[in-house]
Amino acid sequence: MTLLGLELSDAGILAAGGYPSRLLEVDGQKQESPGVAIPEKKRLVVGNSAASKAHLFPLQVINRFWDQLNTEPLKQTHRHAQNHAEIACAHLSHIWEHIKMHGDEMIIAVPDYYGREQLGLILGMARELSIPVNGFVPLPIAASFNPCPDAMLLHLDIHLHRFEMVYLRQDEQLTRENSVAAPEINLEQLYRGWVESIAEEFVRTTRFDPLHQAATEQELYSRLPAALEIFKSHSSFIFEISHGKHRYRTALLWDLLKQKSDAVYDEICRSIVKMQDAHGKNSLLIVLQLTHRIARLPGLQDKLSEIEHCQIMELEPGAGALGVLRIWDQLKDRHSGNGASFFTSRPWRQADPKVSQNTPYEAYEKMRPTHLLYRDVAYPISQKPLVMGCDSYPAETAIYVPAQSSGVSKKHCTVHRDGDRIILTDTSDQGTLVNDQRVDGSTTLELGQIVRLGTSGETFRLIVCIKTHET
Repeated sequence: MTLLGLELSDAGILAAGGYPSRLLEVDGQKQESPGVAIPEKKRLVVGNSAASKAHLFPLQVINRFWDQLNTEPLKQTHRHAQNHAEIACAHLSHIWEHIKMHGDEMIIAVPDYYGREQLGLILGMARELSIPVNGFVPLPIAASFNPCPDAMLLHLDIHLHRFEMVYLRQDEQLTRENSVAAPEINLEQLYRGWVESIAEEFVRTTRFDPLHQAATEQELYSRLPAALEIFKSHSSFIFEISHGKHRYRTALLWDLLKQKSDAVYDEICRSIVKMQDAHGKNSLLIVLQLTHRIARLPGLQDKLSEIEHCQIMELEPGAGALGVLRIWDQLKDRHSGNGASFFTSRPWRQADPKVSQNTPYEAYEKMRPTHLLYRDVAYPISQKPLVMGCDSYPAETAIYVPAQSSGVSKKHCTVHRDGDRIILTDTSDQGTLVNDQRVDGSTTLELGQIVRLGTSGETFRLIVCIKTHET
């Protein structure tokens, strides 16, 4: 049995598999396949191919089939699909063709708002496509990995057609306690507002309107994600667009686009405060766990940081798809083996390390870490610095952290043994935290401590292996 993890979001479906677990290409060479479809005469185009020409054929675009997953007839029927479920089935089939060579069983992380009807429809699609689905896990449960004792843990996500916030209760089990789903806050609305602002600036400075032609409108939408990524670190840049024999340039300022997002970001903050008032009165700290979809919105984290006693944790891309693979061993004991189970909680707080009766407590206290544990792999610590970062150093001298993890430097920090001490040295701009305390230069590490790289959510645990060559 080889497991695959799938993360469902109409903004982009992701899949994970392999060893060690990694994100897979699900749509051509892309790791995300958006929930967009365009009916053509001979076929139904889905995913990135449909998204790349959605604004060339706006009247034919269908993009609500994952958000409104049901069997109600479409207002405008097509020869290839009569309802949203049939379109979703075509999209799932497209993804399965790209990933089925990597595994033979699947666990699916689903949006929190999905109910029995949606899960039943996905199971029906899976049977029709011969996809063996073992279980479902709510995406916030699957993506969570770092206990935050005495804090209020909120999972924030944004999809093409809605914003989700889920309050996760942390006991022996991690459980969904309450949630907010806001259809009026969504990526489609934000993207439309930002594209309109860019077009207005072109009209003002060059008299050229990119929205006048379908081709240039499509180009604005296609290039918007790259522009937003630039705005995360720069307040302005030159945007150039071609039309016919002409080239048009204008300076784009984040302050211009910020006007379109301020009201949306304010509403997100108000939702957080309301949830805190309702459930977090006994918590001094709020931890906001952000999916990569919402974390890549420029300016949002600055806005969220204005909330009092708030800590932001940015999840890696595909945290739900990767997460279901990591936690399946904890859940499969509760799996009946017949059909697919829906797991609404998972084991959370780990028991304290057990000390052998033959080992005095003082000796345990003096034990020094021998390895760094990262994503279920133990990396030995030696006198030679072990680099943690997103650059491709030789495997024996580094722990590679995926470059998609925002907030991780190429050479983020190093760990090495100096006599009987384990030394961590921070070499990043984003900062390194040990047990949530920022490191100033260098620090000595102790057994059991957690190292976190900036705001990326990437964590490492200091452990002891009985045999120092064990990995």
